Amino acid sequence: MNNILILVLLVTTQVLGDIWLSQGMKMFGEVKSFSLSVGGELIVYVLANPWIWLGVVSLILALLLYLTAISRLDLSYVLPIRSLGYVLNAILAWSILDEHISYLRWLSTLTIAVGVFIITWSESKKLSKTNNLSKFLEQKRKANWWKLKRPINFSLFLFPGTLISKTWLGLLTLVFADSAGDIFMAKGMKQIGKVSLLSRSKMLKSFRSILTNPLIGVGIACYGLSFLAFICLLTWADVSFIRPATAMGYVFSILGAHYILKEKMTLGRLTGIAVIGMGVGIISLTG
Repeated sequence: MNNILILVLLVTTQVLGDIWLSQGMKMFGEVKSFSLSVGGELIVYVLANPWIWLGVVSLILALLLYLTAISRLDLSYVLPIRSLGYVLNAILAWSILDEHISYLRWLSTLTIAVGVFIITWSESKKLSKTNNLSKFLEQKRKANWWKLKRPINFSLFLFPGTLISKTWLGLLTLVFADSAGDIFMAKGMKQIGKVSLLSRSKMLKSFRSILTNPLIGVGIACYGLSFLAFICLLTWADVSFIRPATAMGYVFSILGAHYILKEKMTLGRLTGIAVIGMGVGIISLTG
């Protein structure tokens, strides 16, 4: 399957999952405590609500598409592209959930989208240059006189400062759990290799490898914690606020992709991530 189609389906299923979960949790009401009685009531509600199940199924599909994407592409490329869903998220939250989207939220969402565009544009330019360079090197290979320069590695450090409230504490829990899940998942998928969606036998073989990989298991556990934080947050704030705010987790994931997964950081990626960070800073003013 084409990588662009995989990314489009990934963004779409992720956003739809968020919208259906938000629809279900708005019917439940605010989680005001974490006592056993409230926790039991929440679990029973989650298991019985059709909107929650629809959201979970959508997010499972998004997870499978995400695993496929990171088996083919760099994590530091897939994550910012996935944040393009924040624009669609805001539109659907406004049109389906009747959420009020302030000008600052629209501005932050569009700022994040600009960051995604910068990354995508820089990657397409890099791919074009890489193809041209490959042709050039092939022509010069027989002469055996060329030498390659080592690429420059870049690092980015952003330290978002926010006032800690119940909502932001939940967001930080979600962000750290999500980022850890991203790193473990990507590390596991690097071990498994590229997932093919065209061959049934190869696809089943890949899925068996995924189910038995310990790093994937740890990543799923991290995502489980992230999911619990997310459904609690949906009772405290609008999804059009929560999802863009979680983009700050990309900073930790990108740093992990660079230092743990040894992915190269290009100037285009770092510029796009910085713009996404600006979007998160703007939306923090609305929380």
